[in-house]
Amino acid sequence: MGIFDQVRQMKDAFSQLGNMQEKQAELQKRLAALHVVASAGAGMVEVTASGDGNITDIKINPIMFQSKDSKMLEDLILSATNEAIRKSKEAMAYEVKNILGFNPKDIESMMNQMNQNGNPSV
Repeated sequence: MGIFDQVRQMKDAFSQLGNMQEKQAELQKRLAALHVVASAGAGMVEVTASGDGNITDIKINPIMFQSKDSKMLEDLILSATNEAIRKSKEAMAYEVKNILGFNPKDIESMMNQMNQNGNPSV
């Protein structure tokens, strides 16, 4: 793909932005309503994250408090939290791509590729 094709792709992507404020408001609304749940330890720990990556809820099965193994509980919380954040990022990327019509990281990737190929940045 030549530099002119890359520039054309970027131009097309920017033209798809349309009214950015409307799209941003729609994106914020969708992300606020979006929640993902991840669990660890066969459901002993469940963590919920919002579409913007904030942890909104943690549920721990009461049986875990009867155990003397606090390290295991800590590990389960970390595992479920990391998975919830990962799922949240995936969901956010999906929503951004749906609303904007492209993933902003694609533009960053194209710019980096153009710079690495010795082509001037746009």
